[in-house]
This record gives sequence, C-alpha cells and structure tokens, in this order.
Amino acid sequence: PGLRPFSIEESHLFFGREGQSDEILQNLAENRFVAVMGASGSGKSSLIYCGLVPILYGGFITSAGSDWTIFKTRPGSSPIDNMAEAIVSPDIKSKEEREVQKNVNSTILRSSSLGLIEAIKGLRKENENVLLIIDQFEELFRYKNSIEDDVNSVNESSAFVKLFLSAIRQSEVPIYVVLTMRSDFIGDCAQFHELTRAINDSNYLIPRMTRDDFKNAVVGPVAVGGGEISSRLTQQLLNDVGDNQDQLPILQHALMRTWDYWIKNRDSDF
Repeated sequence: PGLRPFSIEESHLFFGREGQSDEILQNLAENRFVAVMGASGSGKSSLIYCGLVPILYGGFITSAGSDWTIFKTRPGSSPIDNMAEAIVSPDIKSKEEREVQKNVNSTILRSSSLGLIEAIKGLRKENENVLLIIDQFEELFRYKNSIEDDVNSVNESSAFVKLFLSAIRQSEVPIYVVLTMRSDFIGDCAQFHELTRAINDSNYLIPRMTRDDFKNAVVGPVAVGGGEISSRLTQQLLNDVGDNQDQLPILQHALMRTWDYWIKNRDSDF
C-alpha cells in the first residue's frame, strides 16, 4: 500500500506479523479493551485492520460471535466531533444526512460520560457487537497541550477518555475498544488515572520484526499477486532495511513502486 497503513480490504496482502493478532484478541476478549503500542512506523494500524479485524469477523471471540460493526476514529484537532462523525451509521449515504447525524451524535457525546453508549444504542442492530478503533491516540496529547483555548482542550480530552472507558465498563451494549499509540507517548497516559489502569490491565507492545518477518512481508504479497521476486532482490531489500524498524513504510513504498513499474513494463507473455 505504499506509505499508508494497510486497509481492512487488503488483509490478503498482509504478511510478517503472523500469530500476533491472537494475543491482541485474547486481551480484547477478556477486557473489551486493548492498547496496541509500538514505535513509529511499526505497523500498528495495519496489524489491527488486517490482523485483528478478520479474526473478529471469523467469530473467534466465542462469547461475541461474528456480527460486528466497526467504527474508526482519530483524535485529531477535535476528538469528540471526530468520534461523532466516525459513528454515523454506515447505512446513511447522503452527505447532508450524515452531517445531521454527526451533529446529533456530537450533542449526545457531550451530554455525559455515557454519551458513547447512548449514541451507539441508536445505531446498533440487535445481537451486533461494536468495535471502536481509536487510531493514533497520541494525537490527543498534542491536542490537549495546544496553546489555543487550553482550558477547553483539557476538558475535551478528559471527556473523550471518559466516553470510551465508560463504554467498556458497562454490560448493556457490547462495545469493544482498541487504541493504537506510539510507545514513546506511554508516559503521557499517566495524567488520566482510569486510562492508566485500563492500559495496565490490557496492552500489547508490538515486537520488532525479524529478518524472516521482513522477508515474509516482501515475498508474500508478490506471490498473492501472481508474481515472483528474485532471491537477489529480496536480499538487497532486506539488507537495505537492516535493523531499522522505522523503515517498514519506506520498504512498503519501494515495493509498491517496483510492482507498479513491473506491471506497466512486463512482458505480456509472462
């Protein structure tokens, strides 16, 4: 996929993190929450979208089944409004209707710490589980520390955290939460006491990829695409990456450009 993370629809191209999703799944099943942490560029989002989500749809949380609605959000520059937009019903297609629903959701979310539960009640189908993915959670700390309108940013950050923590503690609506965060921001979580407790109870630190993991990430998608890659080129790529874990997005980008070039210039008889 280049520099961006893998999407849910690209799980058939995701290699190199085999087995790690099972540990995340176990934490999520036991706590209805898990914080997935790792270095910048380590593939946190891709692991959730292409590792965890497919096994949820496969019904591997036995107490929950395979019927899931998945919402994705990022704190960004307006955490609660972004959450309100993320949980608009996927059945609403009209831009105008989606804007109205977003405004309604925002009002509900800001009404109390139970706002996320109440908003999802109105969207959820019977017997359906809800997974909320909060990607790049570290953006919340940048927002909270913004100089402009500092008091409001602090209040909204606290309210945002209370919304999803309240959602995982209740039993009326099956809401599960996964957040991804750069590991160097873990210390910032201590300012939210309940969040600290939740992370201590359920977290997953993405391990460094080995050379074999990187090799699988290179040759796997090529094979799925019906192509072949020479051993010499594979070794060159692995040597260039070396032990630099933050080079994963650059490796993905190089492979994307190489594949696109090959598609355009290959022998038609291949």
